[in-house]
Amino acid sequence: MDARQEDVLSMQIVTVDLLEHTDTAILDRMPQIVTVTAALRAKVETLRNFKNGQMLNRSGNRMTKEEIRVEMTQKGFETAAAVCAYAIAESNEVLEMEVTYVYSDLERMRDTDVADTCQSIHEIAFPLLTELADYGVTAESLGKLKDAIIEFNTAMPKPRQGIVTRKTITEQIALLFEECSELLFRIDKLVTMVRFSEPTFYSDYFGSRRIVDTGSRKLSLRGVVTDELGQPIDKVIVAIEASSLISTKTTAKGNYQFKGVEGGFWPVVFKRDGYTSEKVFLAITPGLRVDFNITLKAASEQERSA
Repeated sequence: MDARQEDVLSMQIVTVDLLEHTDTAILDRMPQIVTVTAALRAKVETLRNFKNGQMLNRSGNRMTKEEIRVEMTQKGFETAAAVCAYAIAESNEVLEMEVTYVYSDLERMRDTDVADTCQSIHEIAFPLLTELADYGVTAESLGKLKDAIIEFNTAMPKPRQGIVTRKTITEQIALLFEECSELLFRIDKLVTMVRFSEPTFYSDYFGSRRIVDTGSRKLSLRGVVTDELGQPIDKVIVAIEASSLISTKTTAKGNYQFKGVEGGFWPVVFKRDGYTSEKVFLAITPGLRVDFNITLKAASEQERSA
């Protein structure tokens, strides 16, 4: 759910709440408004549930799979190393070649390939259980390797399933917003019927229908800080001493910006070690952007030692 949809959903929640707390005598004058409001509430609740599902952190699936892969790969590599040591002791070059692996090569393999490799190691080691006892390979250790292989094969599809699930929810959200819009259009027309007979309700209703844009505050102030040679200065502290102090630091290119600063005539301080601090007064107007560039002078030896 993007920022615009979040704002629309907030409007829908407020509107439903207003309608559900409106005097029944007023509602009775608008045919079917209770039914339409109930339908709207149901869709809004579904939207809220979908929003939670969409925001669910699915990275956990991938982390779980990667953790299982590491465990499986380590167990497979340790088993292969034991078999390799046994093969060398027995001068069995064919067996030695079958189980000679570099761990970094296993790490770089595709998921399916590393799973198949570990399965192959298990199949080679299992008939040699008795011979491998002195090398630390037991029925229990091979059982753990087998369990890790099965668990990894089960976990492999999950990240992709998470992507598909999120895409499906996103599509359903878009459809639900369209359906809510249609229901709100019906309610708008019903409320218009009582515009003059119930002016307070009419005003409150359409007030609740306003969408407040909370997702994108406009830039209030931006600029570039340079030295006397015109070169940008990074890490300059820029502080606006408004009713509450707000500050930022310039980027590597000397840029700075502020969003959503309250209106007023505020002192703005530019400060960085090695340069003379500057204070200017700027008029900030809500909805309008102020561009202000400034040059800082290198501090004198006296200022630096102060």
